[in-house]
Amino acid sequence: MSETPPPFGAFAPSPMQQYARRLARRLPYDYFGRKAASLLLGPAGGRGGRAFDVEIFGGQRARLHPGDNICEKRVYMTPQHWDPEERKLLAAAIDAHRDHFFHFLDVGANAGLYTLFARARCLESGVALKAVCVEPDPEMRARLAFNVEASGGGDEVKILPYAATAAEGKLRFAVNSASRGLSHIDEQGGLIVEGKPLLAVVEEAGAPRLDAMKIDIEGHEYPALDAFFRDAPRALRPRLLLCETSHEDPALSVKALLLGAGYRELLQTKRNFVGVLT
Repeated sequence: MSETPPPFGAFAPSPMQQYARRLARRLPYDYFGRKAASLLLGPAGGRGGRAFDVEIFGGQRARLHPGDNICEKRVYMTPQHWDPEERKLLAAAIDAHRDHFFHFLDVGANAGLYTLFARARCLESGVALKAVCVEPDPEMRARLAFNVEASGGGDEVKILPYAATAAEGKLRFAVNSASRGLSHIDEQGGLIVEGKPLLAVVEEAGAPRLDAMKIDIEGHEYPALDAFFRDAPRALRPRLLLCETSHEDPALSVKALLLGAGYRELLQTKRNFVGVLT
């Protein structure tokens, strides 16, 4: 039986660490801002290997581990530097949503930061969130579950322990303990996880539609999405799709796959493609 973690607030930053964080959150989103944030990381406690309990995205609660996960580090130190353009488009989709429920699928959910952002925006816009988070790494799944519960979103978020794949079955998974966001499916990996196609994930979750989906699974986006577009009815294709492309095989272009599946490009950054279904 796993040990119950200390309650939120047990790992609060010190006043000095909070001061360093406040300075970092004022930094511009450019080269000099990133360099200055790196200098403030030590005073903020981000190099010490411990967790910090902080409020993010206007009231969501998270226990962040800046020492071993780059997205947690960015949100802890400089949330304004963390996928700002992508989150702006997701926020706009939530703001424009007219149905009572906003259905969000977070594939490779990591510590749940995209889901917490979506929840914060839904609360601000008066929309009810229904999220499904897919995360195969037990450590990251535990962080995700803690953050969701600490934020009060336990009834809104369903967490599933799968790796998104083209076909169902057991897979080897390589955990990168130094940089958790880089963990991925790997034939040499030491962890055995259950792979499941995205259509099966959506069916298990009982989602009637997908208003938005984020997928970031370290280079395995193409096979997972290719199978989904082939097998799922068009009505289940997410209206807004945020997809990492930085690890893709040039011969298997995720962007080309998405454009061929009917998505219009809204944004292409160094890391991500964001498209809307036409």
